[in-house]
Amino acid sequence: MVSVQVTPSPVTGAAAARRRELGACLRAYRRLVEPASVGLPAGGRRRSQGLRREELASLSGVSLTWYTGLEQGRATASAQVLDAVGRVLRLDEVGRRHLRRLSVPEPPAVAPPAGYLRGLVGLLDSWPTSPAALLDHRLDVVDTNAAWARVWGDPAGYEPSRRHVVWLLAAASAPAGLLLAAARQFRMAADLHAGDPRIAEVGALLRADHPTLGLVWDCRGVGAFGHPVIDAAGEPATAHLLHPTGETEIAILVAAPARREV
Repeated sequence: MVSVQVTPSPVTGAAAARRRELGACLRAYRRLVEPASVGLPAGGRRRSQGLRREELASLSGVSLTWYTGLEQGRATASAQVLDAVGRVLRLDEVGRRHLRRLSVPEPPAVAPPAGYLRGLVGLLDSWPTSPAALLDHRLDVVDTNAAWARVWGDPAGYEPSRRHVVWLLAAASAPAGLLLAAARQFRMAADLHAGDPRIAEVGALLRADHPTLGLVWDCRGVGAFGHPVIDAAGEPATAHLLHPTGETEIAILVAAPARREV
């Protein structure tokens, strides 16, 4: 068992906010694990769903004091220990990587130069039949091509606060697989940029305007975007989330025609 001395966290600002989000994620994921699924006796009186803190700590090989500090944002952990906790929580590699990213300081996102963005807008226009949108690190929509406007509506028709890809896809009744994939990406972005006023604003708008997304938000569901196969205006397409800079401060969401079997 790992024994870690817990001391008040010296970090402040964005790093402290991420650490608090890490604790909130752990609490949410812990409640989703059925005790029987990890070899614990079913039944018995439990005040809440899922695993108890002491059970998760024991199964992960860490002390209860340390794990409690981790959930409360007062402790740090190595990637190896977080992976052990993540495996008990039945998280896949994407989920465990998310825990690792939340546990370490991370510089704030830096917007790419305007000239670079203009070049990406031109890239969107090179796909005349594939709906495509340029997104920032919050998944706010920077620009879209004409095909996006035809399939899911022109973002310019909505007030600026609602020009967020998850809000727009929900408003357009986009395919469930695409909407869920985008919502999971936003949940990860919201955790990583905890304390960002814009993130909080989008979360409030989604709750008010699209309450069915509340379940994904509340359970803090994260995961790889994958390649959702969707129907785009009657045509089969595969959605892709591309990061042309190699980082997450900018992304392109594009629905390309599905490959036809010969």
